[in-house]
Amino acid sequence: MRSWTTKEARLVLEWARTPGDQRSEIDETADRLGRSIGAVQQFLRRVLPRGQRPWAEKPRWAPEEIEALLNETERLSSRSPAAAKRYFTRHCRRPSEESLLNDEQERTSLTVTRVAADLGLSRASVYRLLNNGVLRRFKGGIAETSFSDLLREHPEVVPYSRLPRDYREWLVLNGYPDPSLAVKRPSTKGLLD
Repeated sequence: MRSWTTKEARLVLEWARTPGDQRSEIDETADRLGRSIGAVQQFLRRVLPRGQRPWAEKPRWAPEEIEALLNETERLSSRSPAAAKRYFTRHCRRPSEESLLNDEQERTSLTVTRVAADLGLSRASVYRLLNNGVLRRFKGGIAETSFSDLLREHPEVVPYSRLPRDYREWLVLNGYPDPSLAVKRPSTKGLLD
């Protein structure tokens, strides 16, 4: 991925701030910079806040729309049924449904992104560990048992000294061998009284 120079950034921002009737097409600006249209749009999404971008954006949900959706008293005329369903599934899950989903995810597998973040590695490094057989796949992700085995049997792959203390404590609790770090295991004593 090529970095943006100050000159390129200034040119794109000037283009974006030009009034719509005077602005040239985005593909002309992208060609001038030698970049793709997607790269220009991605840069503008990073730099400009919502509402200042030079293209039409999907409107945010208004409080009245959310209330009508939650109360199911009336059908939304401003939104399609598919949009209402997507909003409801993303934002309005019942706590029991959420805990069931979390429990199911915990019992099945871990994502590559989650393992990379937990170990302080890149996603590419995690894929290398999968290809070398250090980690095993399970249901489209990474088996939890292979993650635990990695911590116990291959601690050298974890950049342990570069991780923050809370990450190191979590890794030690999950099987990483570090005798110098004394971590007290959490208990349920007092919670059930």
